[in-house]
Amino acid sequence: MKFVFVHQNFPGQFGRLATALLKDGHEVVGLGTLKQCSVPGVKYFSYTPVAGPEDEPFHNRYSPVIPRLRRAYGAAHCARQMAEQGFHPDVVVVNTGWGENLFLKDVWPDARHVAYFEYYYAAKGQDLDFDPEYPVENLETVWRLRAKNAMQLGAFDAADVSVAPTRFQRDTFPPYLREQIAVIHDGIDAKRLKPNPAMSIRIGKNGPSLSRDVPVVTYVSRNIEPMRGSHIMLRSLPDILDIDPKLQVVIIGGKGKSYSGNAPGGKTWFDVFREKIERPVDWSRVHLVGHLPYEQFVKVLQISSAHVYLTYPFVLSWSLIESMALECRIVASDTAPVREVIQDGVNGRLFPFFDHRALAGKVREAIENKDQSATMAKAARQAALEKYDFETVCLPQWRSFLNVR
Repeated sequence: MKFVFVHQNFPGQFGRLATALLKDGHEVVGLGTLKQCSVPGVKYFSYTPVAGPEDEPFHNRYSPVIPRLRRAYGAAHCARQMAEQGFHPDVVVVNTGWGENLFLKDVWPDARHVAYFEYYYAAKGQDLDFDPEYPVENLETVWRLRAKNAMQLGAFDAADVSVAPTRFQRDTFPPYLREQIAVIHDGIDAKRLKPNPAMSIRIGKNGPSLSRDVPVVTYVSRNIEPMRGSHIMLRSLPDILDIDPKLQVVIIGGKGKSYSGNAPGGKTWFDVFREKIERPVDWSRVHLVGHLPYEQFVKVLQISSAHVYLTYPFVLSWSLIESMALECRIVASDTAPVREVIQDGVNGRLFPFFDHRALAGKVREAIENKDQSATMAKAARQAALEKYDFETVCLPQWRSFLNVR
């Protein structure tokens, strides 16, 4: 069979699936805006977003729509060139968040078009109005989200079938559409991600060498920002450091922006959050390591005594499930996307998102109640293996959903 995967930052979520289909002997094509493909064996086409016929007169306030339309035109022009050269796929899978699938069904009408949906925004009840510390400042913020949603609704019209990675993410969509969206996770390499109690790792060139011999608290976010609760994590640092004089904290993530936009006053979010910590912090015991290569990320989690994860009601991070597979002692925010994978007292500990003292208390429990924590950590790994392992669970589901022959 011939498969096309479309994502502006290809491969995005599709790397493991594309590789597996290649191994099965299928032809796999990638379509994106990056100039090079990182997945060996994939025949890759880079497209350039282009303006549509009525693009230029629009004001910048419509920017949620305009870049998506440009990607849609660019992807469609590239696909049309591929079709003119004789390439006609059996299945086209598109992450709809970037607008690229809008015209592809018109180019390849005989293919089965799959819409991969990540999230449907809402003015109330999800991430936008979740945090009273960072309220919605004007109606145009809401309008921008509705413009994004309009593109998602257009994606439904251009797809034959639809899929989302978690139940929570599916259920952000309007009730009349939910039953049309299958739930299949991207999958992680849970079987390969194993705990290693003997692991030790040096933090930075001149930093300490850390292992399970001392308590290590870990926290991961692509960037330090409100969406992933970085402000709550940083406020908890004084109480966490009080747990043990030898305790170390490792924070993985950059100081740029991902989901939360720009910090006020031209500062980084880290700077904003740091100024609001109530008590002094011994920063010699807090290691901000930035973005790490994946293997280093895994090693850090293998030395973790308690792994902290927070999120607004938003897209669930792979890192939480990866930490489960690594048998981490998980302390996580009691928010809807987390509750789908973590049961309080069973495979992790949950705390109210905004209560940084409760966070520190749960970290203390995770470190001091060693036997109970070990039992929960094993349950977390088992859940990751049973529900999210790519090879044994998610790949068979994807093969069935895509009608792979």
